[in-house]
Amino acid sequence: MTTEGTRRLSPAPSLESLVIATYGLLGVRLGARSLADNSAFLHLRTGIDMVRHGVLPAIPRVDPYSFTARGEPWVVQSWLPSAVVGWVHRIGGPEAVVVLAGLTMAGLAVLVASLARTGDVRRTVVAAGAALLVGGPFWTPRPLLAGLLCLGLTIWVVERGKSPWWLVPIAWVWANSHGSFPLGLAWMLLRTFGDAADARSRPRLAPVGWLAGGLVLGALNPLGPRLLFFPLELGEKREIFQTVTEWRTADFQRPDGVVALVGLVLAALILTRRPLPWRHALPVGAFLGLGLLAQRNLAPLGVVIAPALAASLRVDAPASAAADDPSRIPLAPVPDATATRVPIVFAGVLVVLAALFLVTAATRPPFDFSSYPAQTVRVLEERGRLGEAHRVLTRDTVGNYLELRLGREANVFIDDRVDMYPLEVSRDYAKLLRGEDLAAILGKWQIDTVLWRTDDPFVDRVTAAVDWPGISHNRDGWTVLTRDCPCPRG
Repeated sequence: MTTEGTRRLSPAPSLESLVIATYGLLGVRLGARSLADNSAFLHLRTGIDMVRHGVLPAIPRVDPYSFTARGEPWVVQSWLPSAVVGWVHRIGGPEAVVVLAGLTMAGLAVLVASLARTGDVRRTVVAAGAALLVGGPFWTPRPLLAGLLCLGLTIWVVERGKSPWWLVPIAWVWANSHGSFPLGLAWMLLRTFGDAADARSRPRLAPVGWLAGGLVLGALNPLGPRLLFFPLELGEKREIFQTVTEWRTADFQRPDGVVALVGLVLAALILTRRPLPWRHALPVGAFLGLGLLAQRNLAPLGVVIAPALAASLRVDAPASAAADDPSRIPLAPVPDATATRVPIVFAGVLVVLAALFLVTAATRPPFDFSSYPAQTVRVLEERGRLGEAHRVLTRDTVGNYLELRLGREANVFIDDRVDMYPLEVSRDYAKLLRGEDLAAILGKWQIDTVLWRTDDPFVDRVTAAVDWPGISHNRDGWTVLTRDCPCPRG
């Protein structure tokens, strides 16, 4: 017979679920913004070119965008999300791509908040908030989001005791979406040996096998097995990665670094409340080290740290809970019918706000080019200074912008694909940034146009190194130096 007390038990605290949904709403707000990320420009352009003809995506095998590496082999590691973005753009235009970014970040925020669920509303607010503060500042509409989703789903399968079969499709998607899939194996191994240490038993390697099996199946793709081994080829380019901001040590004086630092301090206060079991301590310690070495690794740290924060703040499970199910959350009583109506209204408000954010994102300009030389590039196009007839030197980030704008006619010196360019090109670019051998490198690559920010000392270095006519200071804060005239006048 059902008693009144039993009827008032809810399988999941409704208010806590709405807190998690609220974090998802914040994810929508964060992601549904005008696209300004240079790497997102490249992946969008690649996707557009891939789906332009035919039903199946035409994945480029050689570089089509630069004059320094044109025809060089190119492994499109993120072919799957690029194809998805390309189809979304083809169906709904760039506005639909912005909406997709908002929905993706909302899903990631909900996943992280769910991993940080404690069984108590206030504790879940704190645990999920700390995890999102650590990794959220480094979420951008790139294929990295697909990697973070796959990492979160891998952790969710293990933490919630779901069937390991789920690891196979997750691993396949991960291997075909982003080169971060080795982090999944690293987390799984650390978690497995942590479990063994806690139980003082032999490690259970079955989950590792399921995940590894899914990665092996990841070789079944249009690019073949090379897609799996491509991340291993990046070791020889370690020196070049140090020129990229996201691969450097986190700068905790930048706004995103300050937010992440607040999250790290809050997480440290939470994790030191009680002894942390090895199954959480090993992954968190390893990923924290990676995050301190390179700021791009703070994003996966935010996912990995979520279940550890939940374990430190979780409401103690009842004595009947299974010892091998640490993720089990006790049921919470619902006081009365009035209390259930408030969350329903709250849920309606969240749905309306999410729809409002997405509609607003779909009606505003889909791109934000405020930090790019949009006006100057327009003048260069009018004067015929772009395309295959000219070789333009500009920063790697602007190279991505030119690729989005011009496609295969961009003919850039370099973009942010440091994992693709020959070492010779990357090293010459690093020398240029340091102001070394400017005249020699400009002559070596037959560069006839330099497009650079006016306030950057690099402009003065070039003018001192080569006697080029036609210096133009444009209204949008960019300078054009040309080997010969005519040149644009701002």
